[in-house]
Amino acid sequence: MYRRSLLKLAGFGAAAALLPARLSAAAAHRWANWSGNQHASPNAIHYPTDTTQLADLLRGSTGTVRCFGGSHSFSALVPTNETLISLEAFNGLRQHHSDKNTATFGAGTRLGGASAQAWAVGQSFVNEPDINLQSLAGAIATSTHGTGRDLPSLSGLVESLTLMTAQGDLLSLNQSDGDMFRAAICSLGALGAVTEITFKNQPRYFLKEKTRVMPLKDAFQLVDRDKDKHRNIEMFAFPQGGTAIVKTMDIIDDDALIFPEDNSNDLLEMACETTMHANWLVAPIQKLLQYLIKEEIKQGPAHRVYANVRTVRFNEMEYTVDADQGLAVLENLCEEINRRDIDVMFPLEFRYCAADNSLIGMFSERPGASISLHQYYKEDAQPYFSAAEPLLQKAGGRPHWGKIHTMNAEQLSGIYPGFEKFQAIRQQLDPQKRFMNTHLQKILGVGSFS
Repeated sequence: MYRRSLLKLAGFGAAAALLPARLSAAAAHRWANWSGNQHASPNAIHYPTDTTQLADLLRGSTGTVRCFGGSHSFSALVPTNETLISLEAFNGLRQHHSDKNTATFGAGTRLGGASAQAWAVGQSFVNEPDINLQSLAGAIATSTHGTGRDLPSLSGLVESLTLMTAQGDLLSLNQSDGDMFRAAICSLGALGAVTEITFKNQPRYFLKEKTRVMPLKDAFQLVDRDKDKHRNIEMFAFPQGGTAIVKTMDIIDDDALIFPEDNSNDLLEMACETTMHANWLVAPIQKLLQYLIKEEIKQGPAHRVYANVRTVRFNEMEYTVDADQGLAVLENLCEEINRRDIDVMFPLEFRYCAADNSLIGMFSERPGASISLHQYYKEDAQPYFSAAEPLLQKAGGRPHWGKIHTMNAEQLSGIYPGFEKFQAIRQQLDPQKRFMNTHLQKILGVGSFS
């Protein structure tokens, strides 16, 4: 991965930077997300331990209620000054069926824990993202995804789920419930509190991951040529350095473990700090990657290969375009970054995902290519994201609900095929708008139902 690669650039240009200490943690009475760009000072934070307590909380409270999990979203889905509810206690494997390869978890279970528990009973998730600290409920609420042309997001892998409405009623939903289920598998937390989720898995499997560094033009050609050859494929593009990292993963029968020595992200953070104060070093550092880094292999149980450690904080924007147009859009974006001389140490991340039947997921009725932009958390991401977003929107891009974007309900209604159906279902399940905060009002246009 590029994070390991940058470790080999130890000390490069460090003299050009002043390295301030990390910001102090937020006060205990406040909620903040992982990157620190979202925060709230709610009147109350509750930690119910079962559905009875959760129902009592919902029935006995007034005003806005939002649930939170791993707090890895960069958009303002969670913040409210009224009531926050953690479903952390809704945790662990509840049941599994070996004949069907399904597993049921408490919705507050973190993805990393769920995938390890699934492995212990002979199953693996069909696909996973490379960060596994999210709660399962939060992951499906935003269609969190990995990469693979034929592999859906976590929302597309839901067999059934249980949802508690603002009135404290429990709804058990599956495919037979039609649009209600299609709304619930990617709901932004706007329909109620998800308490339990059953996933369609597969028998546990081993993966072999290959990571290579190459010139950017070669990476475009390789991904275009091999996108259907590998189970998982993704690219990290460094436009200013003209380099890229390509990662592929395939299922293997070999159960031998190959895991490179874990490296601290300290030197990646040093590179970000350095280029924050001396942005002219971005291109030289990125160019050096192809000369210093050799091919790397990682191999083992699927959930261990998928997962990567990220300790260097950033803020992120992601748009998903039609899969067949993805590489062309990425190439245009790289050219725009170079044309504008936008200095960003983090690469552009490019991934594929199969279509699903959610109403408002990024991959609803359309296979997608996702393009992610990252900016170091101490730097202002707005100039970078503002330059890129119009290009991504012009290409028919759909914003990732958990990432930063500026679109509103009027704009979004034209790009998500099930948008109006979702609005109607939201109104049906939560007519009092208990689960609606300011951000959701903007992107779902709830004013039309007032």
